Amino acid sequence: MDKTYEAAKASIVSCMGAKPGEKFLILTDLDQLDLAKVFVQAGNDLGVETVMVCGAVKESGEMPALSKAALDAADVCMMITTGSFTHTKGRAEATERGCRIASLPGITEEIVNKTLAADYGYVEKIGTILAKKLNDCKEIHVETEAGTDLTLYCDGRVGLADTGKLMGKGAFGNLPAGEAMVAPIETKGSGKLVVDGVIADFKVMDEPLTLTFKDGRIVNVEGPDAEMFRQFVDQFDDTAKNVCEFGIGTNPECHIMGNGLVDEKVFGTIHIACGNNLFMGGQQDCNMHYDMIINAPSVFLDGECVLDHGKHIYE
Repeated sequence: MDKTYEAAKASIVSCMGAKPGEKFLILTDLDQLDLAKVFVQAGNDLGVETVMVCGAVKESGEMPALSKAALDAADVCMMITTGSFTHTKGRAEATERGCRIASLPGITEEIVNKTLAADYGYVEKIGTILAKKLNDCKEIHVETEAGTDLTLYCDGRVGLADTGKLMGKGAFGNLPAGEAMVAPIETKGSGKLVVDGVIADFKVMDEPLTLTFKDGRIVNVEGPDAEMFRQFVDQFDDTAKNVCEFGIGTNPECHIMGNGLVDEKVFGTIHIACGNNLFMGGQQDCNMHYDMIINAPSVFLDGECVLDHGKHIYE
């Protein structure tokens, strides 16, 4: 528990910038109560007025009225919950008001111990560099020894950095943090993507799954889990077959754990997602967004190699 406590303190200071004189709220639910208590203790020990509110997280629903009332009065909030309050009206209104919020849905003590004490100054530095490169480039090409050979296009799209630094007024993001990303053009991009890491909300891959893209859309699936994957995707809107995100993991403390909160942040990996990207500057609506993690990729941005077999080589 000492390690968890120290990691909680580090995230409260380094990520949230909470300080004495501010009102710091921990929102949680019954399943996360024990972990949330550690953050409450850490906040109060740092001299920040810290209060915890425990209420149910309902899928696709609003937060409980008393949880929202507490959030309405908070300067800083960490949501240590089983589900997510990210898309609730209460969270959006608090962000608009200027509350700094971190959402940590599904976080565990193991994740806290392994990732929240990361050097977020370094995560911010490399994330910012890569986001600028993504912002400025027109063509993304990815290759792997496993067989990936895919080209995407992002001309005119904005590169973004998830740095874990949530210190500005109205800042909002997930923790652990650590990726640079862009919403590629949804109707362009072709080639093969060999997924050998994780497909979020589907499974950690025992055997690679090969997806063929044409004009930004999955047109063929090969591998032992191909039929199961088709059934998974068919649950959602038709746009769940269309590309929506390209991202590069930038957190050296993250490792694949079968948890979407962590897996897409793993240093030396990339992720390509399909589905909804309206929240990140894209033009595609969908009732699903799932990330596919690829190990040891080589990535070229307008011909410049920024990852060489998973090694970051830019300056």
